[in-house]
Amino acid sequence: NYWIIDCWPEGRKGKRQRIPFHGSEADALAAEAELLRTARRAANIISPTIAALYPEWTAYYKNQVRHFTFVDAIGSFKHLLPHFGNVRVTHLNVLQVDQYKAMRLEKVKKRTINKELVYLSALLKWAVERKYIDGIPIEIKGFPKKQTIPKKPRPLSIEEVNRIFNLIEPEYKLLFLLMADAGLRRNEALYLRTENVDMRRALIRVVGGKGDKEAIIPITTDRLYEELACKEDATGYLSVNPKTGRPYYSIRKALVRAARAANLPQHLHHHLLRHTFGTIATISGM
Repeated sequence: NYWIIDCWPEGRKGKRQRIPFHGSEADALAAEAELLRTARRAANIISPTIAALYPEWTAYYKNQVRHFTFVDAIGSFKHLLPHFGNVRVTHLNVLQVDQYKAMRLEKVKKRTINKELVYLSALLKWAVERKYIDGIPIEIKGFPKKQTIPKKPRPLSIEEVNRIFNLIEPEYKLLFLLMADAGLRRNEALYLRTENVDMRRALIRVVGGKGDKEAIIPITTDRLYEELACKEDATGYLSVNPKTGRPYYSIRKALVRAARAANLPQHLHHHLLRHTFGTIATISGM
């Protein structure tokens, strides 16, 4: 069920393309017909490839969004470019998008694929605004929303939180506690700075999150206070990756290792710790 569509989308004087396709023979023939139909429609228009647009778009996008969003976009294009990179915008068609969705579905969830396609759409819309292309030939559609709604998370118990805290590597304990014992979001914990921690009054000042709002969070557990006290003489970010000298991008792998060692039955991720904090705090009467 692997095929090669061998064609000259820009005519015999243009560049020959050999496009891999995964699916039935009927689907491969339909993909070839769609590709050639699109090529005929734009035979006299030489549009840039998506790979050619990508470097300038990244320079633009970096100044428009938060650092985490930009890094996420770069990660998404590591999967998008091998599939769409050599495609000229005017030759983009629905079957190519469907093929990408089918290929990625073997490894990731539908919600992740939708996010990747949103970044692809953002690049194309930028290209239209910059007049690099006249328009987008198709509407890039992801999976329906009802297919991408995640299951409601089951918060961890106090005992499970304690087990993970005891098993997670020492360099990640503070970040873990900022999410599990103080309810900080991932980025709020990763990018927390020493000047935003008031040890005398046992308070954490958080700026950011949704809408760049300010929040004052009390330090309510001895173990979080002790971990923060160890950083009292530090400057800048509280937790820094020794390999890069910058804050950690994620501690997901460390959470997964600790959860596996603790024999947790469910997937452990950053935001589940925030849900857990809210649940335990409510039960405790906070």
